[in-house]
Amino acid sequence: MIKDKIKKIFRFDYEILIVPTRITSKSKTYRFTSLKALMVIFLTLVISNLILIFLISYTPFGKILPKSPYLSGEDFQQISELREKVIELSNEVERVRQINERLNLIIEGKPIPIDPRDLDTNYQKEKLKRDSMRLLGKGNFSNNIYLIFSKIFQHDDDSQIKDTLSSRNDEAFFFIKPAEGIITRGFNKEISHFGIDFGIPVGSVVRASASGIIVLADYTINDGYKIIIAHSKGYFTIYKHLSQILKRERDYVKQGDIIGLSGNTGRLTTGPHLHFEIWKYQTPIDPKKILVDLK
Repeated sequence: MIKDKIKKIFRFDYEILIVPTRITSKSKTYRFTSLKALMVIFLTLVISNLILIFLISYTPFGKILPKSPYLSGEDFQQISELREKVIELSNEVERVRQINERLNLIIEGKPIPIDPRDLDTNYQKEKLKRDSMRLLGKGNFSNNIYLIFSKIFQHDDDSQIKDTLSSRNDEAFFFIKPAEGIITRGFNKEISHFGIDFGIPVGSVVRASASGIIVLADYTINDGYKIIIAHSKGYFTIYKHLSQILKRERDYVKQGDIIGLSGNTGRLTTGPHLHFEIWKYQTPIDPKKILVDLK
């Protein structure tokens, strides 16, 4: 039944009579079948759409068209990225606030409130590892010192470290060069370069500048393999961009002991070298002013 109806429709012929308004002109008649009419309509639509797409894509015509009220996939991606950045910044602000509170308590000699989760050894190890990757990689010493004090002062099993440092507070000590090489970049506090760079080949020996306890020996995103040593009298020395760490955290090292090998690791490295810093509490010191064997 349906097929028969369709066949009947396509069997019909149509005529279009065009009558001019002028009497002198002749009328014209156009005859065509249903199938031809459909083909003409289809081709007309296709050509019209192609022309419209071309005008929108390759001419200024597309800019004057009203925008779609719906967001594109690219818009959603940008919104998602902005949302993640806002959350990250919010978390960072909260972290900095907590760090400042802890530092103030440490400086004032007051006890630091203990999070019940800190009693969980596994949780604490994961937290310190996560913090070291996130905070130490940024080169901010306030963040660094927070992690150092977290490792030294917040746990009972670190009493040996505290006793070791305290027992040497009255001893006279000095700093020596951590490596043999030419200084390629000096101390510049204005551009946040809080140390000096020794231009040495990858694999060169790096030594402890003074006796102390290794409180950090780990990989960070910006600084690569990195060692921080806590000394008496509130001093810290930092060794960055190492290729290999030869000591472990909580090891006591003597002045001149080999602690690692120089390298070219970390996002902020500019080539094979050793970046070396000396801090006293939260104040950076130009190593060139206090290294006794620096020529």
